Parts: sequence; structure tokens; C-alpha cells
Amino acid sequence: MTRGRFQQILQVLRYNDASARRKMRSDDKMEPIREVFEMWNQNLKDGYVPSSCMTDDEQLVSFRGRRPFQVYIPSKPGKYGIKIWAISDSETSYAGKMQIYTGKDPVKGRKTNKGSSAVEDLVKELENTGRNITGDNFFTTLGLARKMLSKKTALVETIRNNRVELLSAFTNGKETISIAQYLDFKRILRSCLIVPRNIM
Repeated sequence: MTRGRFQQILQVLRYNDASARRKMRSDDKMEPIREVFEMWNQNLKDGYVPSSCMTDDEQLVSFRGRRPFQVYIPSKPGKYGIKIWAISDSETSYAGKMQIYTGKDPVKGRKTNKGSSAVEDLVKELENTGRNITGDNFFTTLGLARKMLSKKTALVETIRNNRVELLSAFTNGKETISIAQYLDFKRILRSCLIVPRNIM
């Protein structure tokens, strides 16, 4: 196939079937590729049984085209692109499920923590299986740790020290939180919810 023919096909390529199209939601920015992306996620789940340890993370796929959900993250190497949240198997790096960040949802409104709600969506199929989810401080809140614990899923993640609920958990005296301090290259505080052994 020649380059010109490929570009011509690329210009008219659509993932929507006009005859079988459901009513397009004007607020869903991924509607043109939603069906293909959902099939992709289903194939990811069908083709693999994940191990007991999973990781959640974000990735910026470099892209300079015109997309309503393109983001700018100056700390990433490719600064502009499409932000994807994924949960992957820590042993094989196989992506179990992906979610594309499309900005604020006009139906649900502004979420206080987009990262923790993304983790909840990503691990929905893994709840009550006793798996361990590891990630970074973008996703973690104390509320997320409680929810995962109630669904028999362990959460091992760092938490930012400026989270509002973290300070209130230490001051209200109702939480059973263990605090330890150790010296690595700098002084580090470690805290964790004390969990009975029979819960996991």
C-alpha cells in the first residue's frame, strides 16, 4: 500500500457504525472509539489470569493531534498526549485493564480525587480475591485504603502528607494507626492501618 493511499484511508477511518450507533452522548469525549476500547479491555481480561500482586500507574502516550481529552504534563518526557491509567500484573507487566482520562465528567461532576476513583474502577473485577495493589501517591487516600480493605484487597502505596483525611485520622483517636520512624538517606515516617489477621 502506498503512503498516499494509507493517509487517504486514515482520514476516512471511523470506529462507529452509523446504522447500529447508539444515541451519542454529547458529554462522552470517547464516544467515537468507546466500543473498540471496551472490546480491547474485555480481551485483556479474557486472555489472562493475573497474579496476586498488581500495580496501578498512569502513563502519558505522546500525541500532538487534536483530541478533546489531550493533556499537558510538563514533568513527563513527552509533555503532550493522552493520559492512560492502567492496572498491571507486577510479575509479567501485563495490563489487566486500562482507562483513558477524558477530563471532568459533566454528569458526575468534579471528583475530589480522580486517582482513587480510577483505582476503584480498575480493580472492580479483582475485589474480594485477596490481591495486593501497589502504586504511587497520586492514587492513594485513606478512604481508598479503607474501601479496599473492606473488599479484601490489600493496598500498599505511599500517601501524600498534605491529604486532609490523613491529619484528621491521626487527631480523632478512633483509627488504629501504627507509626514508625526510620532513617534512610533522609528521615522517613511510615504509617499503616492496623488490620486484624483474619480480615485478609
